Amino acid sequence: MIIKYCFNAPSTFTRWACCPSILRLLLLSLLTATETSIGAEIDPADWATEWSERTGVTLEHSFDSSGPDAWDAAAHPLVYVLSEGPGYGGLLSGVRLPGVVIIDANTREVVASQNFDVLAWGWSNVFEPHGLGVSPDGKWIYLPTGEGSFATKGENAGRFLVINARTLKIDKVIKLPSQAHHAKSYRTPDGEIRSMLYAFHGELIVLDPSDDNRMVGGVFEDTMDGDKIPYLYFMSPEGDTLLGASAHYGNLNSLDKELATNIYFFEPENWTITKKIPVNDAALTWTAFTSDGASAYISASHSNSVYKLDRATNTVAAKGGAGVNGPYGVHLGWDDELLYVIGKGEHSHNRGKSVGIVRDNSASASTTQGGRGGFISLIAPQDEIYTGCVRGDHGTLHPDPKANELWISCNSSFEVVILDLDLRDITGRIPMPNGGSTHSGAFVEYSADWEGEVVSDPNGLHGSALAFKRKILTGE
Repeated sequence: MIIKYCFNAPSTFTRWACCPSILRLLLLSLLTATETSIGAEIDPADWATEWSERTGVTLEHSFDSSGPDAWDAAAHPLVYVLSEGPGYGGLLSGVRLPGVVIIDANTREVVASQNFDVLAWGWSNVFEPHGLGVSPDGKWIYLPTGEGSFATKGENAGRFLVINARTLKIDKVIKLPSQAHHAKSYRTPDGEIRSMLYAFHGELIVLDPSDDNRMVGGVFEDTMDGDKIPYLYFMSPEGDTLLGASAHYGNLNSLDKELATNIYFFEPENWTITKKIPVNDAALTWTAFTSDGASAYISASHSNSVYKLDRATNTVAAKGGAGVNGPYGVHLGWDDELLYVIGKGEHSHNRGKSVGIVRDNSASASTTQGGRGGFISLIAPQDEIYTGCVRGDHGTLHPDPKANELWISCNSSFEVVILDLDLRDITGRIPMPNGGSTHSGAFVEYSADWEGEVVSDPNGLHGSALAFKRKILTGE
């Protein structure tokens, strides 16, 4: 009788109010709808793949990242997206939370910034974001952070915040087995888009941004078969070869021969090692590919050197000085002739403030013997530019050759400095809007309706910018 009365009551509210079970269902549905609108959890099993289960990568949170635009893509069609955070190594900013910053790449104006209150999730502290990546289509920003420190592994390890680039809201939180480090993007030989994220302990996770950022590959301890897992990873311009270089961060008083490392070659289909080259340096760091992919240059922080790889034979073709102490980022300009090497002070004082300019003479050198029997280095430093960029680490080439600029992240003077490659001088300094630390970023081009393309990031030029550089170099 009660049920019959409820469903035949004169008003909807009367029917709900007189039936406690229906009222409970109504309240539950309202709460669920509210949670969904602000970001409800989804079952991590729906996101998991064979790769994530194999490697211990998990989806910790998933949110609804829709909402109003956080900035105007029509007014700012080319932007530089970069990280902002607390700082580290005794040089700390006033920022407590991880965040992202959007800068207009033409006017150098700060367009937007957003910090994320991860402490509200119960974190005990915030680890410095050491890099930032953007998916090739410009839709997702990947911000590394976490709890603990560089060596943290396990339950309170690193995370990547997957951020909607349009709304600057968190879409997902991906948890790694160890502390999060860098991110970058690439396209496969078939044109599929991929994002590479990796950790301080060397684990690489590869995501498909077009499939809800699910994991589709990677490199982990079991890939290495007992070898030391790489420290950093870089993809070839063709998307067919992944280079990974290992490094030692233990007892640096040992003999160099005890600190030998390897350059690893991986094929990004099954993520297996195809070759490794032993190198007598304790800290191989950054890699820069020529636009045709024929050569690659790797900075070596322990010996203050740069190695050249011949990719036709996958051998070390030359070695020379980096022109700076503790080189980290190594970047090619628009002519593919000069290398710009960021003096971070890696494996050293960690307070670098300059950029070395290095020329590759190997193409024009007919002999290695100079006058009076002296040795001519094929990789030769030509200049050193003082930047005042404290602990600069990564550079990103501006995608306009007329600008001809390298934007360098300064994680301890809390700014981006702009090196004019024609003038060999600093022509701009962009302070972080909240006074935070920053590590690298990506130039992204957007249309008015938010169609995006990454055109330059820590892995070099991409897409239309890379194609334009190739035309310049071939005289087209």
